[in-house]
Amino acid sequence: MNHAEQEILRRFHHTLVSTIRAEYLVTLLYSKRVIDDNLQRKILSQEDTAPNVKILHMSDLLEQVKLHCSWQDFLECLDTAGFPFLRREMEKFSIGVNFRQPQIYNSSFDLLAEKLKAKIHNSEARLINCDIRCWANRLLKTIQSDSPGSILEQRKQADCCYVLLDCLAVLERTHSSQKELWKSPVYPQMESLISKTSNPLVSRIRHHARFGVALFLGDQDQRAQEYLDASVTDAKTFLNSGRDVGNCIFALVNYRLKRFAESTAQEEKLKTLDLVEEGLRHFENEEDEIRNNWRGVYYDKKLSCLLGLKPPGRCNSIANISKKDLQIAKDVLCEMEKRLSELDNRRKIHFYIAKAHLTEMESKRIARAYLEEAFELSKKGRYFSEHQIVSEMLGENVQEVNKMDYLEAGNEGIANSTVMITDCMRDSLTYCQAEQCTEPPSLLAECVSDISQKLNIDDEKTVSSSKRKMSASDESQDRVCKRIISERSHDGHF
Repeated sequence: MNHAEQEILRRFHHTLVSTIRAEYLVTLLYSKRVIDDNLQRKILSQEDTAPNVKILHMSDLLEQVKLHCSWQDFLECLDTAGFPFLRREMEKFSIGVNFRQPQIYNSSFDLLAEKLKAKIHNSEARLINCDIRCWANRLLKTIQSDSPGSILEQRKQADCCYVLLDCLAVLERTHSSQKELWKSPVYPQMESLISKTSNPLVSRIRHHARFGVALFLGDQDQRAQEYLDASVTDAKTFLNSGRDVGNCIFALVNYRLKRFAESTAQEEKLKTLDLVEEGLRHFENEEDEIRNNWRGVYYDKKLSCLLGLKPPGRCNSIANISKKDLQIAKDVLCEMEKRLSELDNRRKIHFYIAKAHLTEMESKRIARAYLEEAFELSKKGRYFSEHQIVSEMLGENVQEVNKMDYLEAGNEGIANSTVMITDCMRDSLTYCQAEQCTEPPSLLAECVSDISQKLNIDDEKTVSSSKRKMSASDESQDRVCKRIISERSHDGHF
């Protein structure tokens, strides 16, 4: 419960403890994982019926409700237990109350999610796709088996499992040629965890956004719009401005771009550009790294809209592009170029494609230089859609890579990727200990230990991995510069 909901609970405390016996609610709250087995047994086995004992038990129960139960779940328990009149009275006080949730509900796993997504878009996480899937399945089985453990530990397991499943959904979307990704078992698995996570509201909003994107990629447009609209509406209504709201709006931007590509109506273009600006505003108060990363992500979509590019970069021949659109696109590209080394590889591919489109009128040779760099990045990163589009633009007779290879774990680079995952998992364990858990979740600790021992990971490797990544980014920019100089010399510009 948030602060506003806890205040309503406090206001009704006397009415609740004097009206309801704890045993009326205890089994319902146990079934919703609000209380553990020990408290349930303690209350149900108590034979003393003295009034002060009954009040004490109910007070203990309400304290657990305040800490571990959602507002809606508690109201449902009241209704089921035979106290609908109390539910109605409490609901009256909730009308007009600000129920906005905190911006971050579990900082360690939010950080894990951000780092994993960054690695996905750099084509590093695909190398340990099998490991991520294995961890997710093990956690899922543990959660579904109702194994003994504290409520806090169970929720942290659910949070971690939810993040891993979410990353699998992004991996499938990024590296697969399949259109019916919305049929993937990942989405019902995520949905089954929603009520078990630290904040079911935030988890449901994230699930709707992710599933909505999978639906529109599979041409299920009507269902996609329903999920995406619900996600954005709930995010704006119940969450503070921040990355979750911005993330939901970004999913809607992707859908709008598809709509614009199909209709090319000016109204659709303006709506999409307005959504881009709105989404960017929700990252103004985030940390520099997150804000800059999302600025690049949103600029990528802004360029697609301005230049009439169908996601992820195919030219839309019927799009109406004005001189003003071209000038704004040039300004956006200049901004992105200043932070090119900070962009993930997937955004760099889109950057080079947009740059090629914009410079084609000046020189086809220079445009080709940008496309060749995009081609190399898409081939190396095994981005199926981008690789196919750039190949068509280059007119190369490039042999198509087997689509199964895109999710196949290889040996090259696997150590570097696993270093990142392990560091993230260690961050999560540190957070659990800082939150005064009795012990860190054993399964999470086992995952970290297993990967660390298997690859003999140490801090020195992490440092060298980071240096290699920076040097690779510099090499990419050098290659483009050399190509452009070479092409300009052929065109007679030097």
